[in-house]
Amino acid sequence: MTRVKICGLMSADDVDLAVRAGADALGFVTEYPVSVPWNIPRQLSAELAISAPPFVTTTAVVGGSVENILAIARTVRPHFLQLHGDESLEEIREICSSLRDTGIKVLKALRIDVDTGKALFDVDDPVEASTILAASGISGLVVDSKTSSRPAGTGITLDWSVIQRVAAAISLPLILAGGLNAENIDQAIDIVRPYGVDVISGIEEKPGVKGEQLVIDFVRAAKRALVS
Repeated sequence: MTRVKICGLMSADDVDLAVRAGADALGFVTEYPVSVPWNIPRQLSAELAISAPPFVTTTAVVGGSVENILAIARTVRPHFLQLHGDESLEEIREICSSLRDTGIKVLKALRIDVDTGKALFDVDDPVEASTILAASGISGLVVDSKTSSRPAGTGITLDWSVIQRVAAAISLPLILAGGLNAENIDQAIDIVRPYGVDVISGIEEKPGVKGEQLVIDFVRAAKRALVS
């Protein structure tokens, strides 16, 4: 069964909704260096993370300098730290190495430009970039769409056939993001066969405001996919 992460949670009510809906993972965008609707301070992120019940994992989504990223990780103490910025391969390795003894695992977002289809990394071919990142020490790869105005939460889907090739090229868990919602998640999972899916804007009534029925419908549809 595909794992589901609900991202961009900003309050205790958001956490409660995601857990009641059956989410496997909770995501907190924490002091992200670019203005996005879901940014929360590290102390709030820590409070929300510690409130998660057993068997539900937590992820702090971060960007910026290595020093700041590590400081956030040590304050929030999530199960996973998701690097969602322009980190170099060297910086990714440094972060993974620095957190190895903390028990915090690292996910890296491979962002793909929706206009060009190119990966925003040292290597712009998505498949080649994914194989390089898979050997960097990370525990999973999040594949997400990006536009010139939004680093995440674009509401725009990727070419899933390309992401299918990415998934086949790596042995790490692949988490699919980018423009997912209750209407398209079944097709996305059928094509890509990801380890998990990650949603933020596709379950919102407006930026930063989760819709209860949208969250419930998304989790239900994702869990139902491929189970027949």
